[in-house]
Amino acid sequence: MDFWLVFALAATPTPSLRLNNGVEMPAIAAGTWEYDNTIAELSVTAALEAGFTHIDTAHDYCADGSTGYCASSGGSNQVGIAKAIARSGKPRHSLFITTKVPGCGTQGISRSMCGADSVAAADSNIEELGVDYVDLLLVHFPPPLGCGKMNCKIIQQQWHALTTAHLRTNKTRALGVSNFCISCLECLAATPNMSSVVPAVNQFKYHIGMGADPGGLVSFSKSKGIIPQAYSPLGDNTSELISGPLVRKLGAAHGKTGVQAALRWIWQHGVAVTTKSGKMSHLQEDADIFNFMLTAEEMANADKSKTPKGKPSFMCNS
Repeated sequence: MDFWLVFALAATPTPSLRLNNGVEMPAIAAGTWEYDNTIAELSVTAALEAGFTHIDTAHDYCADGSTGYCASSGGSNQVGIAKAIARSGKPRHSLFITTKVPGCGTQGISRSMCGADSVAAADSNIEELGVDYVDLLLVHFPPPLGCGKMNCKIIQQQWHALTTAHLRTNKTRALGVSNFCISCLECLAATPNMSSVVPAVNQFKYHIGMGADPGGLVSFSKSKGIIPQAYSPLGDNTSELISGPLVRKLGAAHGKTGVQAALRWIWQHGVAVTTKSGKMSHLQEDADIFNFMLTAEEMANADKSKTPKGKPSFMCNS
């Protein structure tokens, strides 16, 4: 068992993970995907009251609840999130805010001006959130068709632009990626003068049913000092990881719910969690996963599960 996991279990109900630049990131985040401004405001309010300090959003989470190019939708739901943060009265330093910019060639980010467009999108995020800085800025996904020779150069240009304009100027405390496969991480690693700016986080889909290390991405990320972070931790369009027989049995053995067992499996694999709900009770349930441990046998049985299916990224395969 990893020492950090034993320490976290004993020391605090909501542990943090130290990123490769020394920034501390709370291990569980409240997400806001597919929430319009009103629901985003309500859900973040509920999350903060439930004890969450880590909020996750994105430039392409639109104010009307859609996902994509938000210019025609009144901007992003970050405006609603800003209202919740302001009303909470919580000091800025007590919160950890993650946001994202789209990949090159998508959602208002051009291929030809990807770096400049990405910086403008990141600036817009800060303005909409009503803050002076964010804690973690992610490149939301690679360009269409992945990270081969056709796209690697523009991925590197985008990374360099965000490093220069946001990380180096303290507009973000850490810089990371999302939906990046191994080939995408290798592309970034080949960026000139890249050695001191390894992505801090790689956020990708990860849940029971995908195996403990799908495509080797969890272990590869960790080997490079990149914290893996799960989105869609309960799968998509399924109740299997909420009330299915596997997770119900795992949870019952520890006086926990199926949801808590599914989230705990992720955490025991050393992966941070992003969850979401508009209901206070569900958020409290999601956050209450740090005071029990699945046994080695229980973890192995969950590792073997083949359902629900999923793949780490919707934009690349390897």
